[in-house]
Amino acid sequence: MLWWGVGIALFVGINLVFYPSIRDSTGLSDYSKGMPEAVRALFVGGELDLTSPAGFLNSQIFALMAPTLMAIFAVSAGAASIAGDEERGFLDLRLAQPLSRRAFVIQQFLWLVAGVTVLAFVLLGTVVLGSIPFDLPIAFDKVLAVTISIALFGLFFGALALAVGGVVPGKARAIAVAAAAATASWVLDGLARAVSWLEPFQDLSPYYQAFGQNPLTNGAPWLGWVLLTVAIGILVAVSAIGLEKRDVRQ
Repeated sequence: MLWWGVGIALFVGINLVFYPSIRDSTGLSDYSKGMPEAVRALFVGGELDLTSPAGFLNSQIFALMAPTLMAIFAVSAGAASIAGDEERGFLDLRLAQPLSRRAFVIQQFLWLVAGVTVLAFVLLGTVVLGSIPFDLPIAFDKVLAVTISIALFGLFFGALALAVGGVVPGKARAIAVAAAAATASWVLDGLARAVSWLEPFQDLSPYYQAFGQNPLTNGAPWLGWVLLTVAIGILVAVSAIGLEKRDVRQ
């Protein structure tokens, strides 16, 4: 957790350092406006003005890299919680204690929530404090909203990795399924902005539910948060039920 926190803080800090040097440049925004809509949505969060405070933070931090880092952490932790313990031969020892499998899954999920929450606070604090010396005026509630979206996005795929590990053994399988789903979610949201026949499926993308309404500009996407929270709860239930119904691999 220490090194993850340090890494996220350094990543944000390095990006913020560059803002004063590009704030008055029009070339980046012209470049963004010339991109195809799908490419712009995928790589710079759909932003047209990359030199505005919101446009810069979205394109450099919140639209792609911060969700990716959070998802990597959450998927790794979720896959290690059940599938990883099982591969190392620790799971049967843990479950030999006076602890139900359902309680074990819930405790592992709560650890995942704690880890994501810590990293979300690091991200939030670094952006809020770092924006002061680099003249990046942005409302705290908007930064908080996009940070919560990032946390829920990561938790969804961490819970997916947890669920896969609960239903079937194999840490690599849990990571692969969750990582593939996260990538597909991001690609679907971007392509649906430019490909008309994909637009009806855009609501199925967790990325769209978390970031499709641009929380850094428009504030909290309450419906998206509710849907992600419900989906996370379902995945945790699937993990608990799956683990209860199968034998633990020795």
